[in-house]
This record gives sequence, C-alpha cells and structure tokens, in this order.
Amino acid sequence: GSEMCIRDRVETVVEFSHVSMEFPGVRANEDVSFSVRKGEIFALVGENGAGKSTLMNILYGILTPSAGEVYIKGERVTRFDPRAAIARGVGMVHQHFMLVPSFTVAQNIALGREPRKGKLFYDLAEASRAAAQLSQEYGLAVSPEDTVRDLSVGLQQRVEILKTLYRGADVLILDEPTAVLTPQETDELFAVLRRVVREKGMTVILITHKLYEVMAISDRVGVLRQGRLVGVAYTRDVNERTLASMMVGREVLQPPVEKTGTPGAVKIALSGVSVQNNRALPAVRELSLTVHAGEIVGIAAVEGNGQSELLEAIAGMRQFKGTITVNGV
Repeated sequence: GSEMCIRDRVETVVEFSHVSMEFPGVRANEDVSFSVRKGEIFALVGENGAGKSTLMNILYGILTPSAGEVYIKGERVTRFDPRAAIARGVGMVHQHFMLVPSFTVAQNIALGREPRKGKLFYDLAEASRAAAQLSQEYGLAVSPEDTVRDLSVGLQQRVEILKTLYRGADVLILDEPTAVLTPQETDELFAVLRRVVREKGMTVILITHKLYEVMAISDRVGVLRQGRLVGVAYTRDVNERTLASMMVGREVLQPPVEKTGTPGAVKIALSGVSVQNNRALPAVRELSLTVHAGEIVGIAAVEGNGQSELLEAIAGMRQFKGTITVNGV
C-alpha cells in the first residue's frame, strides 16, 4: 500500500542485493542488501574491518562480488570494472588520493579524458577552462594552474572530487574523506557536499566511522558489523549511542577517563630540533619539548605538518639538527 507508492516516488540509484564477498580465509561481506536513493547523502558506518570499503570497491568495479547482484540506476552490473562504473556515473574519491603531484590541477582533472586539438595535441587551455568552470559551478574554489604538490590536503581532495565530476559522476563515493582534514576543511567539505546534493541532485555515499559526522551530514545511515548489514535508518531517528551499539553489538558505555599520572623525571628532551622531510624540505623547525615519565603527550596536527618526521627523529630513524635526549642519553 502506502509503502509501495513512497518507494515508487523515490528513485533508487544504487541497489545491493544479497551481496557477499570472500577473500581467501576472510569473509568481508555477507548477504548485504540495501539501496541508496537519488539526491541523498547516505553514510555507511562500521568499525575498521567491518567491510565498508569492500562494498564500495564492488560498487566502483574494483572488486567482483562472490555472490549477489548490484544494480546501478536500475541496470544490473554484469562486468565489474571501474570504467564501466564511471560510464554509469559512479565516481570514487579514495582515502589516499590518486593525483599526479607534478601535474597542475587542470591536468589532473582532465587526466584520461583529455580534450584534444586535432589528434595529437593535448588542449591545455581547454582543460583549464573546463576545470575553472567546474570549480565555479560546484563552489569548489581551486585554481586550475596550480601544481597539485603545492596544495593543502583539503584542496587536493577538492581536485579529486572535481576529477570525478569532470567524468560526469552523479553518484559520489567518499572513503573516509575527513581522515586527512582539519575541522575547518571538514566543515567546508560538508558544505560542498550539501550543495552538490541540493543543487545538482547528486547522490553521495560516505564511508566513515566518525559518528558525529554521520549525525551532521547524512540523510540515512547503514551500519555494518563484521561484514553484515545490521540495519539502515533515517539519521533523524538515531543518535550516536544507538549507532555505536549497532556497530559493536553491545551497549557502549564510555567510562570517564581518570587522569591519574603524576609526571616524574624527564624521559625525552628536545632542544632546537629541526628535521627535513623526504624531499629535503624543512618539516620541523627549531622545536623544543620535554616529556616526563608517567605522562601522555599529544601532538596534534593535520597530516603532513612534520609529526611523522618528528617521531622518526626521536626514534633515531631520521637525521636531525639540534639535541634529542632520551633517558638522559
């Protein structure tokens, strides 16, 4: 009755029907069925290893499922291959970007679908024009002439999104997109996603394990646990606690953390430490820091701001200038 007529009005763009995926010795997905509707932001959540990325890699044609069917816009997928998925309007932005660092934004966006002048020459001006038009149209501010390696992680992610849009994607899969972003960049990304969904009628599938993001941006949410779909709900009908218990299969009580440590003797001391990254550019400049016994020191930074190089220097795996003392040595 009423259920049917609602279903008919809402257009399904992606449907998984009894999909299972087995790798040797591992069952990544088991009998998963759900659908995603046109013009919604659908969050797929679960702990690491719950099978979220595997499902989306199937949708993007990187993996062929062991069993079950996948439908894109009502058509059953018979050949799992990213080109076929792209041709059907599915685009995916991976957690680790697939960009060519030495290319410009425009070259990256047009990569594989380059506009040509005659048969031989790649029309750079046309690529730039297309990139500029897209970035304006979708409110993804990024300049076509910039070299990708000079861009912040947030801007590189924009280039990835623009690249999928340039290929005509109207179903966008984002794999843990905020893992590499600052809170401000995350807010900007979410504003962009809301806009493309609202103005362009796009569909976004977001793989994440950050529950507050699910609550902030998604329309509906599907929860995976150990490869099985626990359920799909309207986001407005759930909260972080119910989602957390669906994810782990039991009530999640967050015990208050007792901070009992009383700092003792100095264990690690850094004085005027500078470290270079792999490209011989300064990663850490003139850093001084002391860490005492019995304490936890947090180092907060967005990826690529020197924290890896700093830890490698302290561990003795990387050359540095300045003084590092560990246990008095």
